Order: sequence, then C-alpha cells, then structure tokens
Amino acid sequence: MCGIFGISFNKKYNQSDFSILKKDINILAQKSQQRGSDTFGVLIKDKNNNSIYKINEDPSDAINRKDYNLFLKEKINNYSGVLNIMGQTRLVTNGSKFSDQNNQPLITDKIIGVHNGIFVNFELDKNAEKTKNYESISIKSDSLKFFELLSNIPQDQDFINHYKNILSKMRGNYTIAFVLKDYNEIILSSNCGSLFYYYDKDKKLISYASEKNILYEYLAESKFIQSLGVSIKKDQIKQCLNETIIFNNANNSIKIFKLNDQLDQIKLDETNKNINTITSNNYDENLRRHSKLKRCTKCILLETYPYIKFDNNGVCNFCLEYDKQEFFGEEKLFKILEKYRSKNGEPDCIVGLSGGRDSSYGLHLIKTKYKMNPIAYTFDWGLTTDISRINASKLCGKLGVEHIIRSAKIDERRSHVRENLFAWLKRPHLGMIPMLQAGDKGFYEYGRRLSKELNLKLVIHSTGYQLEQREFFLGFLGVNERLKNNPTLYDYSFINKINMLLKYGLQYFLNPSYFNSSFFATAQAFIHSFVLKERFLHLFRYEKWEEQKIINTLEKEYEWESDISYGKNQWRMGDGQTAFNNFVYYTVAGFSEYDNFRANQIREGIITREEGLKLAEEDNKIKYDTLKIYSEIIGFNLDSVLSKVSCIPKLY
Repeated sequence: MCGIFGISFNKKYNQSDFSILKKDINILAQKSQQRGSDTFGVLIKDKNNNSIYKINEDPSDAINRKDYNLFLKEKINNYSGVLNIMGQTRLVTNGSKFSDQNNQPLITDKIIGVHNGIFVNFELDKNAEKTKNYESISIKSDSLKFFELLSNIPQDQDFINHYKNILSKMRGNYTIAFVLKDYNEIILSSNCGSLFYYYDKDKKLISYASEKNILYEYLAESKFIQSLGVSIKKDQIKQCLNETIIFNNANNSIKIFKLNDQLDQIKLDETNKNINTITSNNYDENLRRHSKLKRCTKCILLETYPYIKFDNNGVCNFCLEYDKQEFFGEEKLFKILEKYRSKNGEPDCIVGLSGGRDSSYGLHLIKTKYKMNPIAYTFDWGLTTDISRINASKLCGKLGVEHIIRSAKIDERRSHVRENLFAWLKRPHLGMIPMLQAGDKGFYEYGRRLSKELNLKLVIHSTGYQLEQREFFLGFLGVNERLKNNPTLYDYSFINKINMLLKYGLQYFLNPSYFNSSFFATAQAFIHSFVLKERFLHLFRYEKWEEQKIINTLEKEYEWESDISYGKNQWRMGDGQTAFNNFVYYTVAGFSEYDNFRANQIREGIITREEGLKLAEEDNKIKYDTLKIYSEIIGFNLDSVLSKVSCIPKLY
C-alpha cells in the first residue's frame, strides 16, 4: 500500500534549514517508496501558504528533477517558523494515476491530505460519473471521494464531530493525514495501525510514517532532528491505531481521541485560523506556461509549432503563405468517372473505406450521387476500431456494395507498435511519433494490389481536403516541407525525402532500440508511402467538404455512429492510434493535430478564430477511454506510459 510520511515543527528559520530539510524529505520519500512507487507528492505548508508538488513518477526519479528541487527551494526558504511537510509515495489501487486529481496530496476546497488504504463502501457508479460529453477522465479515486465528502461540512456541525461522523460510516482500512487549508492543525487517523509517530513537546515537533522502521531509520539519519539535539529510541515511537491525533504546531499542543469518545471539548483552534492560498507547483506550472504561449493572431497555431514565425502583427508565416484550396470541381470529377463507369452494373472502381466519417461519406457519394458501382475495401492493421467496422457494415449493407477486407498479421503489427513505443520512450523525439503508425500504410499497397487482382484501374480515397495537411509531422523531424493543396506523400520534394531518410537514420543511430522486429515493415511502409508512385483519385480535391452536411447525411440515411469515447470532433475516429499520438503532441508541445485542423478551418473561412480556440480546447481533452482500449489492444500499462509521457520535458 502507499507510503505516508511527514514532519511538523515550530522553529525559527536559519540558512542551513533548506539543505537539511531537503535531505530529510528525500530520505522519507526513498524509505517510503517500498510501499508504493507509482507517484510522488509533497505538501509544504507554512502559516500563510499551502504549496503542493506532485508527479506521476517514481519517487527516486522525482526527487532528482529540477522542477522539484526549485519547488523545495522556493517554499522552504524563509518559512515563517511554523512548517508542515507531508508526503506520499503512492501504490495505485483505485483511480487513474495519470489523472492529477487522483494523485496525492489530494486537494479539495477545504482539505489537503493523503490517504493509504481502500474504502469499500463508495458507490462507484461509473456511468453516473461520466457525461455524454466523452473526453475527460472522470473516475475519481476512493481517496478523493472521501476528502470531498469530508469537505462538505454541515453548517450546524463543527469539523471534528463531522469528521468523526464520516469515519464511523466508512468501511475498509484507512490511514489518513491531512490539514485544513485555513488552520494550522495536522490531523492523523488510522484504523489499521499503519501509522507511527514521534512527538516531542519540548522540541515542538511531530514526525510520522507508515511503518515503525521507516520512521525510526529516518529519525536516526535526520540531520534536522540531530540539529535539535534529539536522541531517539525506538520505544519512543508510538502507533496510531483506532484513534485520531490532532497536532497544532502553532501552540505545540496534541490531542488524541477515539471514535467512541465524546468530543465536545475538542475543536479546531480558531485563534490561529488563517486565509491560506493553495498552489500546485508541477501541474499548475505547466498549465500556466501553456496559457502564456504565443498564438498566431489570425489562426491559433502556437509558438512551439515547427518552423513558425510571426510578423509584427502577430500573424504566423503559415497564414501569410496560405492559399485556399482550389477544388477541381464536380464537372471534372464526372468526366473522370465517366471513363471508368460500367454500362452493365459490373464493378468499375475500388473505394477505400475505414468506417470513419470521410470515407463513409465518400462511398455514399460515389454510389448515390455519381452512380458508380464500387467495391469497398478496408485494410485492418490491428487498430481499426469496432465502431468503424460497424459503420462500414451499415453502409455496405444498405448500398449493396461488396466489402473486401484485408488484414495484416494483427498480432505481429500490434507487437511492432508496442516495440516501437517502448523504444521511443527510451529517447522521446516528436519527429518519430508518425513511425508508431507506420503499419497503417499498407492501406496504399492493398489498394494497388486489389486494382490488379480485380482489374479495376480506378481506386478512390476519400482524402484530399486541405484541412488535413499537417506540416508539423515532418517539422518535428527537422524537415521543412511546405504543403499546398494537400499533396500526396509521393509528391513531397525529392530533397526532403532524402532529408527524411537521413533524419530517421540519425534517430535510429541515437536509439538502437528501433532496430527491432518492426524494422523491415517500417522500411516497407516508407517505400509504399513516399517512393511508389500513387495513382489514386482523391475525392475531396473535387468535392467540397461540408462537415455538417456529411454528418447529417450519414446519421439520417445510415444510422452512422460517432465514437463517443473519441469526442465531438470525429475526424480520424476510425484510427485507434490517433488519440495517443495527439496526447503526446499536446502534452509535450502544447498543441495537437486538432489545433492544426482548426487553424486550417480558420484559414479556409469555415470557422472564426474564436470558434477555433473553443473547439480546439474541447478537442484536446484527454480521451481516456479510447487510450485505454488502445493500451489493451497493443498490450501495455496505460497509466505507466502516460505518466512517462507527462514527465517528458516540455517545449514550453
């Protein structure tokens, strides 16, 4: 179970205290992590401030981080005499560790605290916790639910009696340490005895930990304890079992009560009540830095976008150099299709179908508007979603279209993704993210193969709309390929293709873990995408893309389903890899494909900049359910991987 630790004292500050207390916190963290090492967090509370640092990283790694050490230096230096330090090394048992709200110390509107144990009588109704608005992590840990319940103090009841009443109703084992943000008291409780404390009235000190040996070893090694002239014997350490301890370091008093005690005489000290602020250093600091990133004043691209520049008016070079898409038009498309249209109802073309929004609508247009006789084909590379398969089935069934499915060696392709993912985590580089989905490039090759097998020369893909062009994919690799009218991968400049090979080669050299069983398949994907000439017809170079019309048509005529877990924006909903890639981009660079998509919509005049900002904010909410499915398919621990990604140094 989790490791809880803390020290509270009343002592005038001197210059040596910082380095000594920093070592003390690190000793407690390292000794406590044997009980749990999934996350680490610490509260520094003085008379006027409550400051929290927490991160979903192994405590041994966390205490060496630059941001953590800066946090300690800022918060411990010049404390006001009274100082509470409280921390936890977490073993996750309930509630995603990636969700910052579940990691400890926990924060509610009135309480900051840590909890070890499992409450078993909360009604964890997952359906009630989630809204139909899909994207956010909403499942709270039992610990957070408990502290929120504790914060809801009835007006006719003092806090201590309220606390006693809540504890009496809880089932399961618990060890709790917390502070009320506006008071100086520390409150400790345990019904299982996993809490030991040392109290010295003369030295105005209390220290505690989850195990007796952890606390004793810390006290014996602590330079701070030694500086107070304290000599510790093991029998001076007491166990907190079926009782609650209230320590007030402002007046150095301690009170102890049990659940069956009458508590009329035990109240919080109103004389020392303060109005305190709460700051959460790591998570909030990232949000603060992200909010201050410079954005283009015309679109919404951020300063972290590769190769971006701003003019004197704050307009980015991508806007200044942007040309609206030139559609070839329906008339030209009719002429092309007429060359291939069969006269007897026999198949005359092949249409790529993922089951996503664009490909589904494309099949609808080819069959109903343009009166072609298509055969649909899907390449399932191991990450095609179930909803996409259902949608494809609905369309083909109603339209009477033959549907050919080609599948890769699914286990092998998923293994390739897993190997490359863990290789990437050893040396994260945003330019290598597209390699994780190299397996889907078989879609092009199977289009070519089926064209030969079926003797149908026309292959149609429902792509080509300029909203989809994303320069940052190659930009992060160090290749500046400017895209106009959404060119095919084959149409990229020869120089940049060579540059890509050199850049990818460099990353392989710097990270030999990429030389795994996926190497030849990845090389093959590059050839299929960038080397072999493409002769497909891209529908949305001719047909104007109208999102609401597309959605209305699909839902009304085919009962086409959105992927609720994927979010309101259904662009690329058929690809299980997309949510993970966008999580990485947004976490590390501060933007994702969605920001790029919305920026292109703004440039095309489809939405305003204000609409783009709101939509991108909604788009970028974490799609935890989709990520969970992805992790289960590929075979890795989701929270562990997301935690590693969140610890990657930010570009902002």
